[in-house]
Amino acid sequence: MSSLRDAHNLRVAAYCRVSTDKEDQRNSLDTQQIFFHSYIKEHPGWTLVDVFADEGLSGTSTRGRRAFQELLRRAMDGEVDLILTKEVSRFARNTVDTLQVTRDLKAQGVGVLFLNDGIDTRENDGEFRLTIMASVAQEESRKISERTRWGQLQAMKRGVVFGNNSLYGYTLLHGNLTVLPEQAEIVRQVYHRFLEGHQGTHTIARALNQAGIPPPAGPGGAWSSTMVLRLLRNEKYCGDLLQKKSRTTDHLTHRRCANDGTEETIYLQNHHEPILDRSTFEAVQAELARRSGLSTQGGRFSVRYWYSGKIRCSQCGKSFTVKRTRRVTGTVYTRFVCRGRLDGMTQCSMRSVRGELLQQAARQALRQLPVDAPALAAQLTAELETLRQETSANTQEIERQTRALQRQQQRRERALEAYLDGALSCEEMRRLVERCDLELEQLHAQLRKLEEGHLQADPVTLEPVRCLLEQELEGGEFVLAELVERITVYETMLQVELAEMPHPISIPLERNT
Repeated sequence: MSSLRDAHNLRVAAYCRVSTDKEDQRNSLDTQQIFFHSYIKEHPGWTLVDVFADEGLSGTSTRGRRAFQELLRRAMDGEVDLILTKEVSRFARNTVDTLQVTRDLKAQGVGVLFLNDGIDTRENDGEFRLTIMASVAQEESRKISERTRWGQLQAMKRGVVFGNNSLYGYTLLHGNLTVLPEQAEIVRQVYHRFLEGHQGTHTIARALNQAGIPPPAGPGGAWSSTMVLRLLRNEKYCGDLLQKKSRTTDHLTHRRCANDGTEETIYLQNHHEPILDRSTFEAVQAELARRSGLSTQGGRFSVRYWYSGKIRCSQCGKSFTVKRTRRVTGTVYTRFVCRGRLDGMTQCSMRSVRGELLQQAARQALRQLPVDAPALAAQLTAELETLRQETSANTQEIERQTRALQRQQQRRERALEAYLDGALSCEEMRRLVERCDLELEQLHAQLRKLEEGHLQADPVTLEPVRCLLEQELEGGEFVLAELVERITVYETMLQVELAEMPHPISIPLERNT
């Protein structure tokens, strides 16, 4: 190996990284930066470009390391001749990343010097020696990941909370959840609206936005039905804790997916201070299941009380309440009565309205929306069928690529073992490893592309879905619950207010005289 001390007129940059942001690690980072400044000054003709440093990041992938990416950009732009780093494990613990980056840099005339490992990528045997060291670093990274996961699992069993402090209604400090009173009150309002007010998630989100209440993401954003649904489903609000809802699929890419039972989950009851009583939380879960599930009668969504809290009197402003009377024939007669008149609280003279008239008026108002229910249902069903076919084919291809990736990794490991056992020469091993690394890189890229467009879907018979969509879009009770915001009762008409419609729709009211 030629002496780098003899090299002159080099623009030199240095890279250092620590994997946590604890105080002792930050001190270590400062020490590394001082070392590189001093090291470069000792070499005549070397000019310091900059020292690039990343804090609190894992080295298993080069993606996400901002300082590292900035260093590469400037090197590829011709601003750097030589990069210094202490060891391969500080550069990247992913063999594919390490080799790809150093090859790209070398093609631009930029060398990388790993000081502790004594590897210079500009030398003839640099890449071969780098391959060995990168493989060792990658295996060590895998072991560290396993130890870290085991340690986290034990901490979870002790009740330590892992997360990013994004749970609305709580703050996370040192692994403990503490209630935020103002946000907790909003959580209680959401549950009350859903359970007692019989409002849907869209209606609740709209009400929160109209009230100017900041969403979980903070000021500047907006509440959505998805945010509301997450609040309604989160067990933490009743004081319980479920951890490991998701899992890491690969220690190199840190991809995460839903934990489908592949790994152990941790569920602790009465773990922290609740925002809701358990009975309220369980009632909401039952209501969620009932609203989203299919009933056994006719296969339609069962949403009772779509009208709850939505019928108002034009005279006194009070709400209407339902009254049911059984006729001598056994049939039940349903009518809506103004509370102001019923309770004698006002001088209201508004007469009652038959239940079927309210529902007919709501459906008639829906028909004025520019929606062709059968056509839309058919379109949605066709899109579901296309998605199902694509998902099925995609799943098979992902499985095939995963098997190919595993086989290639095994071939690479066998090549290294054969070299260490003396069965392969250095040159033979190098060719095999380079070929394996190239194929591994291609397989990783193909797999990432497949997974980005992949959706998990269960097999479903689509004809019942089409019928259900058409029925609901034509005025099913689920649609009424979501779209009808208010019905104001007048003597001769019903005024229906629909979500996303700027003006109410007036429907004539024919009463029996």
